[in-house]
Formats: sequence, structure tokens, C-alpha cells
Amino acid sequence: MNTRSFRYPAAALRSAYALALIGMAIGFGPVLFAQPAPLFRWLLGAMGVVFLVYFARTVVRQQTWIELDATGICVRGLLGVAIRWDDVRAVRLSYYSTRPDRSGGWMEFIVQGPRRSIRVESTLDGFAALVRESTRETGARGIVPDERSRVNLQALGIAA
Repeated sequence: MNTRSFRYPAAALRSAYALALIGMAIGFGPVLFAQPAPLFRWLLGAMGVVFLVYFARTVVRQQTWIELDATGICVRGLLGVAIRWDDVRAVRLSYYSTRPDRSGGWMEFIVQGPRRSIRVESTLDGFAALVRESTRETGARGIVPDERSRVNLQALGIAA
């Protein structure tokens, strides 16, 4: 297998940055400029902090890329981690629905190593290819996804 690199697309990052900035403005704006009652100050401040953390997470995601090669999967960037294929303990593909009819949502692929895990969201460019190659490599080593993951793999068009 040749080394393949995957990154989060600029469009997804832009929308995440916009959401984070709007959330911080709504949370911190009244606290800084309107002097709301103490209870609302705490609630709005907490909301602002949540969106500040989301902003930081987006910065980390922008600086991150994922590499696959014959030896394993590696996250490069600020919070890098590498897991050799021979060290993988489990793989999971989860679907998180945003609507009651399950027509909207996102997927998360998790490769679990002995000490750390790598989590990849479906907004990643080439997500299906990353999942396909990862499950092929881990399957060759006897790692079988759980039933829920197999159903989600089929939804991506990947034989489990």
C-alpha cells in the first residue's frame, strides 16, 4: 500500500470556524458589553467557553492530516498519534443522526490501539477510502468490526 494522506476540507473548516465565532459572540458579547444578571452572565460565559473550545478543536483539525501506509495509520499535526496495523485492538464505525428519520448526520471511524485511539469524522476528504483501506488492513489481521459497525460499513458500500 502506498502512503495516502487525508485532510479535512476547507469548506467544512470554514463552517466550523463560523459556528464557533458566532457562538463566542453570542456567549461573550453580552457578558462584555451588556452586564446581564449574574445567572445569565454565568450561563452566557459557559456557552462562550464551549464555543471557544470548539474553535480550538477546529484549529487543531485544520493543522491535522491522516496518513495510511502498509505499517499503520498515523495522525500528523499538533496532536499526533500512530497505531501500527498489528497493534490495532478494534475498529468501529458509528453513525450519529441529526434527524428522527435518520436522513441527516455524520459518521465517526475509530481505530483503537493499545493505549490511544484515532477518531476520524466523515467530513474528512476521502473518508470512505480511509475506512475501506483501514478495515481491509485490520480485517487481514483478524480484527472484525461489531454488528453496528458492519451495518454502517454496508451503508458506505464497504463489504464487512
